[in-house]
Amino acid sequence: MAAMSLRLVIAALPSRALPLLAALLAGSVPAQAPERHAPAGWPSTFAWTWNRDDDLRFLPPGAGVAAVRVSIELEGRDVRARANHGTWMAPSNAFVLPVVHVDAFDRWRPALDATQEDALVATIVAAAAGSRAGAVQVDFEAAPSQRAFYRRVLTRVRARLPSVWLSITALASWCTEDRWTADLPVDDVVAMAFRLGRDASAWRRGIGARARWPAADCSSTGIAVDEGGLRPPAHRSLFLFSPRPWTAAAWQATLAPLTTPRPE
Repeated sequence: MAAMSLRLVIAALPSRALPLLAALLAGSVPAQAPERHAPAGWPSTFAWTWNRDDDLRFLPPGAGVAAVRVSIELEGRDVRARANHGTWMAPSNAFVLPVVHVDAFDRWRPALDATQEDALVATIVAAAAGSRAGAVQVDFEAAPSQRAFYRRVLTRVRARLPSVWLSITALASWCTEDRWTADLPVDDVVAMAFRLGRDASAWRRGIGARARWPAADCSSTGIAVDEGGLRPPAHRSLFLFSPRPWTAAAWQATLAPLTTPRPE
């Protein structure tokens, strides 16, 4: 009779409730993921710096530095780690976000095997552990054939760093027509609205006309100081890229046009 009652209860349940019921019957309910918030003092504006000498002491209070700590190259079955060879300076109280850059060009035919996966996970975890930020950013323009590998890496990083704020960069296409990042276990997706290729003019017009990125997970935006005139969509944080060593003039010239309200 009890078995009959249980069958009737199960039949009446909505399908979405069945996995939880199965877990309850097995005696193991999945642990709820901890709620994460942006670290205290998370800046609204960052300056990216990478592999060069940069004097960022001009940054105003509240601005941050997103500094590439290490670049990982995946070629064939090899893993090469190249530490940032530049020296940069910033205000002593500046928020510093460590960045791990990844190159895995198709022409290199990366194996994307367990060894490379382990190495990349360990590198990202170490970058976060070596920082007081409580956050880490990964910069990897993963090709479609590399996305399953990237997803595995991020899933393992999240498991190792459940409370760390995890940021990734994204091609502009990932935040518009090719929205594949929505279910990645990350907290911040930075849409890179620069170096947009042969159709850059059309891309810039489209991006500038948007109040928000179509992909809701694309919560921040990156722009380049040498590609002025673009008003980015609404964002949690704005990341600024400069192809040359930073100057206060370049910083101010990039941000000044963005202080006026967006036309309705």
